[in-house]
Amino acid sequence: MKKLLRSIDFLTATHDELDEYGMFMLVWDAPELSVILRGHLLIERVIEALISRKMKEPDQFFKKHRITFEMKVDLAVALGLLTKPHMSAAKALNNIRNSYAHREDHELTLEELNSFKIHWNSTQKNAYKMACTKGTAEAARIAIIFLNWSFLQLLNQGS
Repeated sequence: MKKLLRSIDFLTATHDELDEYGMFMLVWDAPELSVILRGHLLIERVIEALISRKMKEPDQFFKKHRITFEMKVDLAVALGLLTKPHMSAAKALNNIRNSYAHREDHELTLEELNSFKIHWNSTQKNAYKMACTKGTAEAARIAIIFLNWSFLQLLNQGS
C-alpha cells in the first residue's frame, strides 16, 4: 500500500497537490480503517442494547439526544453493565476512531490494538500473533472480531 508521507496545507497547496492528496486519501485508504469504523459501530450498538434493557423508555433517551460514544460507555459502567476491561477497550477503540477522524496521517499501531485484549484464551492469542505477522490491517481485523465477541457475551449475560 502506498504510504501517506505528510499532511498538506490546504491554504498554500496548489490544485494539483490537493488533487493528488485527495486521491491518495480516497484511493489508497488504510485497509484497517473500515474494520475500526465498523467495529466501533458494532460495539456502540451492543452498549446501547445493554443500556436500553435497563430503561423503561430507551427511545426517549437515545432518539431525542445526541449521546456520544464515551457518554454511553460511562453510563454503561455506572449502571454496572461494563467491566473495567470492557470500558478500557471501548475507550481505546473510540480514541483510535477519533484519531482517524481528525488526523489524516494516523497510522494504526499494534500497541493500540493490544488494548483490545480482554481475557483472550491461548487460541485467540495465537491467532492474533499470526495476524500480526501479516500486517496491521489483518491484526486489526482479528482484534476487532475478538473484541466484538467479548461485547456480545455481555448481551448473553443479561438474558
